[in-house]
Amino acid sequence: MTFIFLMILCFILLMAIRIPIPFALLASTLVYFIGADIPLSIMVVRLFRSFDSFVLLAIPFFILAGKVMAESGISDRIIRLADLIVGRVKGNLAYVNIVVSMFFGGITGTAISDTTAVGSVMIPAMTKAGYKKSFSAAVTAASSTMGPIIPPSLMFILYGSIAQVSIKDMFLAGAIPGVMVGFAQIAVVWLYGRKNDLPRREEKITRKQGFDIVGGAFYAMLLPVIILGGILMGVVSPTEAAVIAVFYSIFIAIFVYRSLTWKRLMGAIRESTVETGSVSIIIAAAGIFGWALSNEQLPMIFAEYLVENIESTWLILLLINVLLFFLGMFMDSIPALMIVTPVLLPVFDMLGIDPLHAGIFMCVNLITGLATPPVGCCLFASSIISGESMEKISRAILPFILANVIIVLLITYIPWITLFLPSLFK
Repeated sequence: MTFIFLMILCFILLMAIRIPIPFALLASTLVYFIGADIPLSIMVVRLFRSFDSFVLLAIPFFILAGKVMAESGISDRIIRLADLIVGRVKGNLAYVNIVVSMFFGGITGTAISDTTAVGSVMIPAMTKAGYKKSFSAAVTAASSTMGPIIPPSLMFILYGSIAQVSIKDMFLAGAIPGVMVGFAQIAVVWLYGRKNDLPRREEKITRKQGFDIVGGAFYAMLLPVIILGGILMGVVSPTEAAVIAVFYSIFIAIFVYRSLTWKRLMGAIRESTVETGSVSIIIAAAGIFGWALSNEQLPMIFAEYLVENIESTWLILLLINVLLFFLGMFMDSIPALMIVTPVLLPVFDMLGIDPLHAGIFMCVNLITGLATPPVGCCLFASSIISGESMEKISRAILPFILANVIIVLLITYIPWITLFLPSLFK
């Protein structure tokens, strides 16, 4: 047990001196293996077993599908559709930003893709229309957190593979919380608009223009329908749906919209390969770190300690949420999820909490960290796109973070929110 605590201490110290997370995980785990005199060949075997899951093959394909949609300019068509829906209200572009993220989240499944694809269009447009640059960047970063919640979601795929929970059920369970996050952020914009004179679109869109906008976005909006429809009807697995998403996105980008060149397609493949590689390194490193924790029975010890010393289930859940939120502030959501899931699963089992329900509030909590200083990647991306300082964006995003936290608490203490849709498809 001494060596496991030495491993954790080593990881914290490496993180403190800004060593990249995968290398910090691997180095600290190596300390445990050497100290506990475990053959290093086992470490190599466990690293490869971290990928030994057919479900995880969905990750590179969903990433590639999102990159193709972004490279082909399909995000512009989705933005025009969102503007058609909410463009005439006060603060229109802020609402458009959020609605676009709802649509785009159902296509890419990642937050950073949402931030870059939507932010590169919306932040300059909002700034030009008279919105504060910090507010524009904050809305973009905050709304991007819907990307990994609204299915398909890479976070849900990872959690399902660790906790042995149905990916289909995870996708269904995330739909309502994702929409709730969107409406909570819309409420923040509405409250902000009451105190500030936000602009709106003055020109009207004719019926013909409206039909053209809907028609232009129609094929793009079919993608989430194809993905979820195929999975829910049992026609395809999540991995097979991801492959279909790639071929469909390439087909409509080349033959329907005719906006994807060979050069852009190669760029999308190259970017998705790099992103997949970085995710894979994190999965492997976090997987072996989690195995070391499990090998020393630390998750069971932690679970027994909580259950024996804290009588209130509500209080335990609150403490878990505080822990997750704190982790999300300093660590990317994927390695955080990979590390804490094996530790917390025994706790949920002892408390009688459905692992499906637990997975959703864990993921939504950690995903909130993507837009939370000091390490939020969406925050950094919106800062780069807007040219605004992190300090100003961090202040502007606080109301949106509070809205996300409220939603996390609601889905934590009201299991019906997450379990209702999965129960309909049993």
